[in-house]
Amino acid sequence: MKRPQLVSKGTLARLLQEAEQARNLLDFSRSIESLERATRLDPANANLLLNLGHAYGKNFDFAAAERSFDRAIRIAPRKSEALAAAAMRARDFGSATLAERYYRAASEQKDVTPDTFVALAENAERLSRLEEAAQLTERALALKPNFPSALLVRARLDRQAGRLSEAEQILR
Repeated sequence: MKRPQLVSKGTLARLLQEAEQARNLLDFSRSIESLERATRLDPANANLLLNLGHAYGKNFDFAAAERSFDRAIRIAPRKSEALAAAAMRARDFGSATLAERYYRAASEQKDVTPDTFVALAENAERLSRLEEAAQLTERALALKPNFPSALLVRARLDRQAGRLSEAEQILR
């Protein structure tokens, strides 16, 4: 059920502009204040909550970031998109653990995208979990054959395994 918006578009736009200006100045506390006001005025806006979580993360308040992300995911109409968006934001503010948790949750959704599997594969590759990375890459390719990002990961994995001709063939 969609809740009614409690604020005019102009007021919301002004708050978002204030938050963005503060973020550009790296004043994350002020950005958080503006986003908090916006979310109180439009509590059913998952994107606002995702942005609020990102601002908290940039301010090194990872617990508050996680709470905002979880609220956004609860109200989001498409859970897999919200989970992936939370993961991308968590990765941006440097929480690989939180990002992986949200990507894994997104990978369990019915409408999972190949991008989610590629992101998990890249994370596994960075952590030298190459077998897991290969499996995740195959899952991405099963959803979308010839998916460029997945093919690139597969080529890197082939190169690391010493299969240079296979890696080169994929890249060509």
